[in-house]
Amino acid sequence: MSGTVRDYLADAYNPTIRGSAILLSTSGFVLFVFLGSPDFTDPYYLFGLGTTILAVISAVIMLVSVRMERR
Repeated sequence: MSGTVRDYLADAYNPTIRGSAILLSTSGFVLFVFLGSPDFTDPYYLFGLGTTILAVISAVIMLVSVRMERR
C-alpha cells in the first residue's frame, strides 16, 4: 500500500528547473518588496512574510532535488 502511494506521489511530483526558477525569482522579488518597508506589528505583513519565506525555501529545495536527480 505505501509503495503504491509512494509511486503515485513520485509520478505526480515532477518539478522542472524552469518552474522552480520562476517560483524562486518571483518569491525573491516579493520578499525584497516586503523587506523594503518592514512593519512587524501588522499580522497581515507577518503572514505574507512567512508565506514568502516558505515559497523561497521550497523553490530552493525543488531546484536542489531536480539537480540531484539529474546526476
